[in-house]
Amino acid sequence: MGEADGVAMGVAEIAAGLKSAMRRMPGAVALISTIDPETGQPAGLAASAVIPVSMEPPSMLISINRNASAHAAIERAGKFCVNLLGTEQTALVGLFSSSDMRERRFSGPEWLRSGDLPYLAGACSNLFCTISKTLLFGTHELFVGEVFEVISGGDSGDPLGWIEGGFARLGPL
Repeated sequence: MGEADGVAMGVAEIAAGLKSAMRRMPGAVALISTIDPETGQPAGLAASAVIPVSMEPPSMLISINRNASAHAAIERAGKFCVNLLGTEQTALVGLFSSSDMRERRFSGPEWLRSGDLPYLAGACSNLFCTISKTLLFGTHELFVGEVFEVISGGDSGDPLGWIEGGFARLGPL
């Protein structure tokens, strides 16, 4: 029961309900990549909390858990690339979701550079962003990045989505 029914929900109950509701909300799957200016090494993670913010200026928002291994590198670099994945790139998500795989994430030949930012060749789209705003909220930090370069038209299949804890093919009905 919710507050509308006259019974206030507890925080834990609300969090569980929100988590269940969000499992049913499809999202695009992306790999967020950057270069750590302290080490000179690429860093990245898999994400589905990626949304466009505005077309004027062109901008994207990513929501990153502050405990994620790439969080500090994104913050230090001040820029990132959103690599929107296709259905033929599902194997890469595992590499970018497990800290045990951190050393192997950028080892493949499909990773190229634009300036110093790593990007995934063949992704549906690569959106290169410079961070213009941040917001700390709860366990996450929101990064709003102004898009300064776009590469589109990869040959990686249909856009890859995430729903109900698994992959989905995103496309028109």
